[in-house]
Formats: sequence, structure tokens, C-alpha cells
Amino acid sequence: MIHQAILLLFLLASASASAPSCPDITYQLGPCISYLLQIEVAPPPACCDGVKYLSQYSSDKEDREAICWCIKGAASMMGLTDFALISALPNTCGVSVKLPPISSDIDCSQTGSEDVEEGAKELGNV
Repeated sequence: MIHQAILLLFLLASASASAPSCPDITYQLGPCISYLLQIEVAPPPACCDGVKYLSQYSSDKEDREAICWCIKGAASMMGLTDFALISALPNTCGVSVKLPPISSDIDCSQTGSEDVEEGAKELGNV
């Protein structure tokens, strides 16, 4: 009985660690919009809280890919053209995140772990 309870807790913990949905990602990064649109000179604390929240999902390739596609799509829909600000957010917020440098032409599905490591190092994100 105890073993079954431990297994159930493990399975529930594993399920809760899956990647956030795109609406959740955009909600977490919503406070960053004024910074990304260059209305503010620094990201507000709530923006960095969202980046920190997403950092817990950046170690798994599928999660990174989902986050990349979501951010890329949301940025394009909003008409953001300075993708460098998006890619630099983790470093600006002082958060270590292994995400690819997001741009309008990146293919998020082709971003392997070596590419992510190299791109994140270039941006100072790790």
C-alpha cells in the first residue's frame, strides 16, 4: 500500500512538471510587453518573475521547443521586431535559462541541445 502511494505521488509530481501551455507562457511573459515594445527601459519585476517561472521548463528539449514556438508566434502577432530583447530577457533578469536565441526565422524544432547551449552562452543566459 505504501509503495502504491509513493508511486502515485511520483506520477503526480511528474505530470505537474510538464511544459506550460502557450496561454500560460504568454500570461507569464505578459508583464514584459512594455519592455519589449521599448516603452520601459528595464523589464518590470513581474516580467522577470515570469522568466524565472519558465526557467524551470528549459532543461527538456520538447519543453524548450514548445516555449520557443509560443514566444515566436506571440511576438510575431504583436508585431515585435526586436527579437534581441526577447532573447536577452533571461540575462537581463539574471535568470539562467537554456533557450535558443529566438528570432523571426528560427525553426524551433531544429534547435538541438548543442545549439541551445551555444546560443545561450552567446547571450549570457547560462
